[in-house]
Amino acid sequence: MLMTIVRRFGLMLACCVCLCSTLAVRAQDKLIEMNFAVFPFPSMSNTMADVIIAKGFDRANGIEAKPVTYGTAGALWAAVGKGELLAHNMGAYTLPQIRSEGVNIAIYSTLMRLSSEQIVTRDPAIKKFDDLKGKTLAAMVGFPEYDYLQMYARKLGFELSDKVTVVNATPSLARTQLEAGRVDAIMAWEPSATMILKSNPDAHVILTGDDMWLALSGETGWQGMNIINVDYAKAHPDVLARMMKIYQQAGEWLNTHPDEADEIITSNKYNSKDIPKGTISDAIKSGRLRYDVQPAWDPATNKRIWDVFKLGVDYKAIKALPSTDAVISAKPR
Repeated sequence: MLMTIVRRFGLMLACCVCLCSTLAVRAQDKLIEMNFAVFPFPSMSNTMADVIIAKGFDRANGIEAKPVTYGTAGALWAAVGKGELLAHNMGAYTLPQIRSEGVNIAIYSTLMRLSSEQIVTRDPAIKKFDDLKGKTLAAMVGFPEYDYLQMYARKLGFELSDKVTVVNATPSLARTQLEAGRVDAIMAWEPSATMILKSNPDAHVILTGDDMWLALSGETGWQGMNIINVDYAKAHPDVLARMMKIYQQAGEWLNTHPDEADEIITSNKYNSKDIPKGTISDAIKSGRLRYDVQPAWDPATNKRIWDVFKLGVDYKAIKALPSTDAVISAKPR
């Protein structure tokens, strides 16, 4: 009897020691802090960051997302170049430009569909993109959406800046100019596009990102792709897999929870500010706002990403294909 009690006590003590050791290890584990770029105007980066933080997708995967605000494309790309921003999303044609300056970044996944991009006008006489010749367009030059628009114009046989007066403007400024009648059309993306359509009953869409890419490639495309600093990823081997899970989980949740996502993003508690209630749910339900996070090492996805680059060369968005290591082709361990 005594020996049985001793054995049980020993077993309990061993279990307690094991549990305490496990808890001690967990207590010592630290979340990896990562800067997440957000903007002072409505954007899909803000939308994603809001949900990641609110729903805890970052912490669940060992990352602590730290929102950092950038007001312009130049400031954002400078942060990527300096290593202040180790991971973000960008259009495929921005990547070779930054890599050419010695910044070792690579695409590791797709992010959102090109269905978000919209060319919007309030002029009933403007029914198609070709009707903008001789008129004014407000667009954010330097962002990937403008690259795609230039390529589409070339597909139609003209240079955008030769036939259309382009005014460089953030989505918020573009909206103001459209509503004041100072421009004939604007380039917008979600959630700004839905905000504009809902607040201006006479506004209508003459071209979408999907229209552009279908004309160029015969397929729908991606507005943005996730990139990471390769040197950092090599020094921290588990970061890439963690970031992939964060974006996959958040993207799937956003696509399937439009009303709850709307509550988070329109609450003003996070990075998105002054977005009217109903905007996000409408954008998701309409199909304009759609996240599609596919790993770059998936063979079919990898091929389509390289097809994007090849079209960029064909339509003069980039001068040459980037080197093969610009896209991560090997699945992280």
